Amino acid sequence: MDFSKPIIDIIKQRSSWRTYTNQLLEDDTKKKINQILTFKDIKSPFSELAGKSRFELIGVPEFAPDERKKLGTYGLIKGAQEFIVGAIEKSDYYKEDYGYILEVIILAATDLNLGTCWLGGTFNKNLFSTKIHCQKNEIVPAITPIGYTTETRRRKEKVIRAFIKADSRFPWSKIFFENTFSTALLRETTGRYEILLEMVRLAPSAGNKQPWRVLKEIDCDNYHFYVKTSQDLKLKVYNTFVNLDIGIAICHFDLTAKEVGMKGMWKFLKPDTNTPKELKYIITWIGR
Repeated sequence: MDFSKPIIDIIKQRSSWRTYTNQLLEDDTKKKINQILTFKDIKSPFSELAGKSRFELIGVPEFAPDERKKLGTYGLIKGAQEFIVGAIEKSDYYKEDYGYILEVIILAATDLNLGTCWLGGTFNKNLFSTKIHCQKNEIVPAITPIGYTTETRRRKEKVIRAFIKADSRFPWSKIFFENTFSTALLRETTGRYEILLEMVRLAPSAGNKQPWRVLKEIDCDNYHFYVKTSQDLKLKVYNTFVNLDIGIAICHFDLTAKEVGMKGMWKFLKPDTNTPKELKYIITWIGR
């Protein structure tokens, strides 16, 4: 995927937008989006273990009048005239792969100065699945509106962002560790990896729960990625999305590594460490 600006700048620019101008995408912009959706050069670390995925640009005018009332965004999204909807075969790591690919698409849309917003639970899955002719072995894990944003956010959107603290992120000491999960990874010791980890920290997540945890091996550049599930009954709904979220975070790490020329490979290992029960191992980056 070729971007017009450094990926670091695009990641910092990306923000969830829920208010749009009611304007359909211009033909030239729509053509660019459809080219992006072929994602011929997008490959995640999970691609070989995940099923095939596909994405389509769906316009609200394509929905019947009664269907438009059933989009299921519950007033959270206003004015959006188009959505990017994807389907992926049920398989191992399908959520991680889908999260990675859709985040690349969202960053590409950001590069075009278009607004987007991850929707994992607040949309009518049956309706959107029907629109892209979802097969029995396919699932639609998440979608995003895409379009031209208003100059300012409406009050309801501001309330939502304030409630989930959308502009806040956990400090390094809460998500990055060295050798054990009781030892925080000091930012000043990470050298060239500082910017990669910072891009992970800035990644979006469901409810802004930031479920990723990264454990660095001491004296080498092996970084083990985990997801944290919630044990709180009120928050367990977010456990459905943590594998999508880690796909997004790994996308940020991977794209940034490629941009700055960092050499390494992704491997599925079994780290020899005392892992808290709420953490689930996902994948490891082995730096060269």
